Amino acid sequence: MIFAGRTQPLAHLPWQQVLEQLHALGFAGVEVCLENPDLSPSLLDAALARRLRQALQRLGFERWSISYHKDLLDDRYFAETVKVLQLMPLMGADVLVIGTPHLDAPWVDPWPRLVARLRTLAALAAEVGVTLAEEAEPGFVVGSTADVLRLIDEVGSPYLAANLDLGHAFLCDPDPLAAIAQVGVRIAHVHVENMNRGLHDHQLPWEGDMDLAEYLAALQAAGFEGIAALDLYRHDYVAVAPRAIAYFETLLQE
Repeated sequence: MIFAGRTQPLAHLPWQQVLEQLHALGFAGVEVCLENPDLSPSLLDAALARRLRQALQRLGFERWSISYHKDLLDDRYFAETVKVLQLMPLMGADVLVIGTPHLDAPWVDPWPRLVARLRTLAALAAEVGVTLAEEAEPGFVVGSTADVLRLIDEVGSPYLAANLDLGHAFLCDPDPLAAIAQVGVRIAHVHVENMNRGLHDHQLPWEGDMDLAEYLAALQAAGFEGIAALDLYRHDYVAVAPRAIAYFETLLQE
C-alpha cells in the first residue's frame, strides 16, 4: 500500500510546485487532481500530459493516479472525462478516480443514464489500459459501497472498480469492514481520513470515531496494494502531512 498526497488541497499553488512540496513532505505517491485550475481538462493536452508525467518521474514518486470528481451526467463534464481518459497513457497513470451526481442534481432517474455513460467510459478505459475507480459519497447518487458494487455489476466491465473512501464507508455502510471485504480485489484506489459518527467532515487520521488500524488491516486482508491518498480539506495539509505519514506507517506495521 502506497500512502499518497493529493494535489487538490494545495490547488492555490502551481502544479509543479505542488508536486515538489508533496515529494518534500515524504509522500511516496500522488493523486493528481484535475480540479486544480492549471491542470483542468480545458487546459490539458498532450504536451501538458507529458510534462506532468516527466515531473512525476523526475521527482521519483513510486506511483500516481489521476482524479476528476465531476457529474458524469453533465454533457460538458462527461466530454472532459473522455478527454482525460484518452490522455491517461501520456500521464503514465493507470487509475482514474471518478465521481457521480449529487442527489440534488437535476436528473430524472439518473441511474440508467449513469450506467450507460460508465459503459462508454469503461470501453474507452479498456482501450487505454486504465481502471476507473468509482467513489461512493454521502448525498450522492452512488452513496454507499453497495451502490458501487451494483454499478460495477450492471456496467459489466473489469475496467470499473472502486475508489474506497474509508470515511465515507464508515458513514454510509452498515458494516464498513465487511464492505471492504466484499469489494475485495475490486478496490483500485483508497482515500484515507477519519470521521465522527453521523457527520461528513474529514478529520485528521488520529482524530474522530474510526479505528483506522482496523480499516487498514481490512484493506491488507483484501489484498489491496495500491494508492491510499490522504483526503483532507479544512486542515493545513503541509503542516499535518509529516505526522499523517508517520501515523499511517505505524498503523501498517501494527
